[in-house]
Amino acid sequence: MNNQISKILIIGGGADEISHETEIDSAIFQVATHLKQQGYQTILIDNNPFSFSLGNKQAIDQSCILPLTIKNLLSVIHEYHPDAILPNLGGINSLRLVEELLETGILNEQHIKILGVPEATIRQLNNPVLLNQTMKQMQAPIITAQSVNSFESAVELTRSTGFPVIVKPVAPQGSLTRRTCHDTNELADAINIALGQSRVGQAMVQQSIAGYKEIEVVVLRDRLGTMLQVAGIEDFDPIGIHAGDSIAFIPTQTLLDREYQRIRDVALAITRKLRIVGINHVQFALNPSTGEFYVIKNSPYFDRMTSFAAKATGYPLAEVCASLLAGKVLPEIILDSNYSYRSALIEPSMDHIAARIPIWPFDILPDSNQRLGTQMRSTGSTMGIGRSTEEALIKAMRAAHFHSDTFRMEENAQLSDDEIVQRLIHPRANRIVLLIEALHRGYSTSELAELTKIDPYYFYKLKKVQQLHSEVAANPRDIDTLRKAKYYGYSDRMIGKLWDVEEAEVTQLRDEQQIYPVYKEVDPSAGEFEQHTTIFYSTFEEETELVSSDHKKALIIGAGGFRLGNAGAAEYYTAAMLQTLKKQGYETILINNNPSAVSMNQILSDKIYVEPVETTDILAIARAEKPDVIYIPKIRQRLCSELEKYNLPIVQLPQNGRLHSHLSNGPEFCYNALFDGQKVYPLGISSYLIQSPSGFGEPTAMVYPAQLSENDQNEINSNGEDHVSQQKEPGIYQTLFVKTNRLRVEQTRVIPLTEISFLSKVLHVDLVQAAIQLSDHTFVFDEFNEQVTLPSSPQTAAYAATFPFQALHLFGETIQSTNVLGAEMALGTGVTDALKRLNVNGQFQFHDGSFT
Repeated sequence: MNNQISKILIIGGGADEISHETEIDSAIFQVATHLKQQGYQTILIDNNPFSFSLGNKQAIDQSCILPLTIKNLLSVIHEYHPDAILPNLGGINSLRLVEELLETGILNEQHIKILGVPEATIRQLNNPVLLNQTMKQMQAPIITAQSVNSFESAVELTRSTGFPVIVKPVAPQGSLTRRTCHDTNELADAINIALGQSRVGQAMVQQSIAGYKEIEVVVLRDRLGTMLQVAGIEDFDPIGIHAGDSIAFIPTQTLLDREYQRIRDVALAITRKLRIVGINHVQFALNPSTGEFYVIKNSPYFDRMTSFAAKATGYPLAEVCASLLAGKVLPEIILDSNYSYRSALIEPSMDHIAARIPIWPFDILPDSNQRLGTQMRSTGSTMGIGRSTEEALIKAMRAAHFHSDTFRMEENAQLSDDEIVQRLIHPRANRIVLLIEALHRGYSTSELAELTKIDPYYFYKLKKVQQLHSEVAANPRDIDTLRKAKYYGYSDRMIGKLWDVEEAEVTQLRDEQQIYPVYKEVDPSAGEFEQHTTIFYSTFEEETELVSSDHKKALIIGAGGFRLGNAGAAEYYTAAMLQTLKKQGYETILINNNPSAVSMNQILSDKIYVEPVETTDILAIARAEKPDVIYIPKIRQRLCSELEKYNLPIVQLPQNGRLHSHLSNGPEFCYNALFDGQKVYPLGISSYLIQSPSGFGEPTAMVYPAQLSENDQNEINSNGEDHVSQQKEPGIYQTLFVKTNRLRVEQTRVIPLTEISFLSKVLHVDLVQAAIQLSDHTFVFDEFNEQVTLPSSPQTAAYAATFPFQALHLFGETIQSTNVLGAEMALGTGVTDALKRLNVNGQFQFHDGSFT
């Protein structure tokens, strides 16, 4: 432990956005937990009600629920006097905030150290001009780029570079817009936007390298300069499509060894030059014709790709980073007994392949422009692991498309050849199924490679997938074909669809032939050393590496890839459930496939299965593990109904009670309470707000506690208790009231996940733990009541959802619960003050219009 540092301030990530999801919260939880174990006090500033770290005493000593602004950072520093600040766990926005902190001089005044990323490096990362100067000094290959402060200057630059060019703001305020421009008209619009987003009134114009391969390298460095590479990542899609919207593979699939080694050397040299301690993610553009490459981005923080790298390799990235930030060096880091001696110092090697597939929001927002470009549009991702590229890809696709039958290729079959060509040239979301359709129609790999700039290697792989699709369809109930399909990752449902039989019939045929999966462990040494990550994936081979214990076990079905709706709250619920079950003495076993998920780490999960969340996958794992209980969210109704007939110890967790259609023509309140089957335990009254003038459906904004007269409060408490006490099962409920000339009860329902996470933070109590105890009849009110801390009067908590409309360039969309991306919360002295502290754009009002 560094004796000069005892308290560390961590800057959170704020509301989930298109640019980041739960990978920031996952990194904060893991790193902070390991820092606490090494004796440091941790302080977190954040305002994300879905954050698992915020308010979690296992990771964070002091949680400050505040918007991420300079004013609030200064306030936290003056209150808690940290010795050091972690500038990069919150992503690029926290690096920008730290630069503003540096400008105030407070870090020097109070002798606060910056961990991981030096001050000079932070300034360079926030200013591409300075970073490019450093790259030139070290002779790293970079593309032509120049900062401009006017449209005229940008036009002058394009005379030498030509079109297309990419335009982005220098030192942006808030979100960053990156535009590819093909002519002066597009350039004028992009420059205007970029200058408006820049804090310094400058835009960066850079030469476009669209069509090149994108290669990403994740590396580590300690304070003495020892470095290693964690993973090399190859994007399926070429430059021109944002890396977050591309399919990605670990390890790289098409690079020559000399190309890869040169790129690796440059990534390590950049990390050394910038004196980064901990993680660094470097992105490159590789010319497939010449082998020349360019550095295009440097990110010394946890993001979606670093999370993917950690899950794909099994390397304990967050734990090692925490030790590096605490001052240790790679050779002296001792991991737990599952790992071999000095394994933190050994570069991971792999005997498997991992594929990552993005998830887009266009099923919920069909009016969005679905064309893919340099601006990220996906909300999340899923991953698949297999022994071949095909198996990993098919499993990732199955995970991305819940209960997929044939990846919806039928829709593409209706397209004309002209439409196929146009979509190949101008890529859209989920285009991999379009590529399979093109192969089915007879397009050659060379034609498709020319049209898409995707490496021909991938079309050979997709051709095998397409041929397997046809082979399975042509050979119903053939055992050899069944074995082959399962080996390459096909689900029983997909096979059943192609054979025109029920899924259960395929499962029964497998059982008769004893065609069962085995489980391989994700080992960062590829079996060279005796070590265990407890991360598993299935494949259809001979030897299994799974050892099942006879401990008391709980199998938890994860939330999967991050989607619009309540994805952040669902991940919070899953992580909190795992934490509770571990405390109860269970061996926790998780099935999930989201590489960014908080739940996908070994602090919470004793075993992790990186698998699609489908019936046959769950059945196989349940057969192997024989859990004492299986927790499945009741909202997965299809999954629940299919598993019911297999006599498994399933507990369905009631979540997100449905809101009945109703006309809310007055202020709306809800009475929140626990019910153990006999007695009602009140949790207070919330007031719902309208977040948009478009109307009211499922609430997306609220305040707690509601501001009510004593008579109204007494009436709501009395009637609410009466209605909750009439429920058939124990649980956490709310009774909704509308006030017109009188208070009217609308309905009683199970409290939604979003409000579970919000109220848990407001009341300083674990409502997920209470929900589990209520479901298994172990709830004890006195123990629960000791944890509850009601807000002190007149403190009020406010909650408001955030939406992806601005990032997707949508205007006039209806605000509703199904298109929620994230949320913010704030505390204040009264309703008005609490709402003012929210960074959410827009207005709020009660249903009678009394507050705006």
